[in-house]
Amino acid sequence: MKAVILSVGDEVVAGQIVDSNAAWLAEQLSELGVEILRHEAVRDVGDEIEAAIRRNAPDCDIIVVSGGLGPTEDDLTRHGVAKAAGVGLILDDASLEHMEQRFYRYGRTMPPRNRIQAMVPEGCTVMPNSHGTAPGFITSCNNACVAAMPGVPREMKAMFADHLRPFIEAMPVARQTVRVERLHLYGMPESSVNQTILHLMQRDANPLVGLLVSEGVITVKLTATARSADEAAALIAPVREECERLLGEAIFGADGQSLHGAVADLFERHGKTLAVAESCTGGLIGHYLTEVPGISRFLLEDLVTYSNQAKTELLGVPAETIAAVGAVSEEVAAAMAEGVRRRAKADIGLSTTGIAGPTGGSPEKPVGLVYCGLAAEGGTHVERLTLVGDRSVVKERAAKYALNILRLHLRIP
Repeated sequence: MKAVILSVGDEVVAGQIVDSNAAWLAEQLSELGVEILRHEAVRDVGDEIEAAIRRNAPDCDIIVVSGGLGPTEDDLTRHGVAKAAGVGLILDDASLEHMEQRFYRYGRTMPPRNRIQAMVPEGCTVMPNSHGTAPGFITSCNNACVAAMPGVPREMKAMFADHLRPFIEAMPVARQTVRVERLHLYGMPESSVNQTILHLMQRDANPLVGLLVSEGVITVKLTATARSADEAAALIAPVREECERLLGEAIFGADGQSLHGAVADLFERHGKTLAVAESCTGGLIGHYLTEVPGISRFLLEDLVTYSNQAKTELLGVPAETIAAVGAVSEEVAAAMAEGVRRRAKADIGLSTTGIAGPTGGSPEKPVGLVYCGLAAEGGTHVERLTLVGDRSVVKERAAKYALNILRLHLRIP
């Protein structure tokens, strides 16, 4: 099975937004055994949308379109697709009722202009929108299926999972079975990961092993292609086991697991409690942890003690210590972790203090210098980091590094 991905939007063509939808769709389709022929982006012009569909239809089995289904004058995907399919637009009553009910639930009256979103190509299969107003639809052009979905990522991803994925799986077109598994790591440099598993990363290997890096997290992606699901699973299992053996404790999870989710699982397993004192990370550790439902059973408090006064008054960090060695120091990080643990009567205290930049650094204490402290029954441990990047990157990496210190501590039996 072959596919073309078509992104609609002036802002996409002009580079004003990153086309993350196309990347996500390509990955999802590839995992279904669909060969991606190409990505294209077209402006919000009905004739150009029609032309792109007619141009690509002879080459593929399905064209997946995202964007251009809104209620404004420049949302012309439905018009372009209908013209390419050689049909008119009709009102889908079920979609109109869904839209009106959605507005009603939010205490609003639906503007008359939104009615256009319930117009779909005649004879199409409608894909309801569980996260928004505009429905998607599936029609055909020159023997190729054309599936149009909203450009809002949350709406598009839900529609793909609920409707388009099952439709593609049921299409009577030959395709290979593809199995994808992912291992996520933190705290090990990409170059070290690459060197450690280099012998598994041959371009003609099956499974194919590759590395992805996003916001400091390294993902080892294993992709097996076979005639059946069982054969693909059998191909991938020994390679995954070898990766796990070689990369060891650097692996924090697999597939959809996040670093903060892995930490939460360890708290669940051990029944420990945590208190956090943040300075340079400004509450980001707490933000990550509170993404996990039910974390309040383990996270007792998270204090953003940004000023020296707050560190002294709320955590008991001696003012003379700050005066002698500075707020960004091993001693203060240790005192912060111990102070918040004592204050909350928690099993573990975690702290960060550093210089996120772009100002405030010195030759002795450069921008990117961060100390992470962890205090527990067995004592207090502090790690010194030198991070590279702008302010947001330093904050994000420091928060994740602190979470990883916590994860490794909890992994100890």
